[in-house]
Amino acid sequence: MIALPLTSAQFARWAIAAILSSALLGANQYLFGSYGAIGTPPAEFPVLVTVVGAAVGVFAIVLLAFAAVMTGFAITAAGSTRSQLAREATAERVEDRRYMLDPSATAPLSRRTRLLISAGAVLAMMAVVTIGILNIYIWNPLAKAPGLTLDEIYAAMTAAGELGPDPLPWIWAIFWPLVALAFAGLTALPTFANIITIRGMLIINCVILSVAIFFYWFAGFSMGMGLADTFFVSGADAAGPGMLVSIAGQLCAVAALFLAIAPKRTNAGRLPEQTTRVVTN
Repeated sequence: MIALPLTSAQFARWAIAAILSSALLGANQYLFGSYGAIGTPPAEFPVLVTVVGAAVGVFAIVLLAFAAVMTGFAITAAGSTRSQLAREATAERVEDRRYMLDPSATAPLSRRTRLLISAGAVLAMMAVVTIGILNIYIWNPLAKAPGLTLDEIYAAMTAAGELGPDPLPWIWAIFWPLVALAFAGLTALPTFANIITIRGMLIINCVILSVAIFFYWFAGFSMGMGLADTFFVSGADAAGPGMLVSIAGQLCAVAALFLAIAPKRTNAGRLPEQTTRVVTN
């Protein structure tokens, strides 16, 4: 396997992150009906949800165009760098030596920084599960059956035999905050000061939030189907807050992709791969 030249690899990483993010956002635009941008907007925050949904769709298109541009740059850079390396190899003398520079030392991540990032992630998770539970049991039922009170909705579902014990929403609402707290507790240990970086913490926290929001759909599935069977409506989420939470989960996934794939830079401003220098005696 031949490694890409440095500049080409840098462009290729941006392209990969952008194309994966664009595919993710585009797929969710299709699955969730563009969040009110196409079709019927939700009852709650219709303008906000429609504008955000349209913005996410435009963002997906921009990312696709960005990926195409970065791919072109990667191909061009690969060709030019190979030509340059061929010329340098021809002129290289026998006594040339290559030295690998030591990677720049980075200071341990302070406990305060780790706690601040973890606290933000835990608060975000608590906000997600709170909105999710309220959406499952209050906002979405009211959006599915406009004109009825919540008591009337639950009475109709009970009469139709569609309202039974469902532990999944509460398991979801308890499990994911515990995951966020567990990761926060691990990163607070002194051992992690020299192991984890800000970028690493952000990636893992974004993944945790994104996966938790993904399983929100499963948490509300039983309640949604009960509403659909009782009132002969769609089983999909119809309330604005649920759609906004779903969009937030997708953006967390996009952030994790870019943080994990996009090229890193050292304190000196170089890519980590750019640590080889040619020294001629």
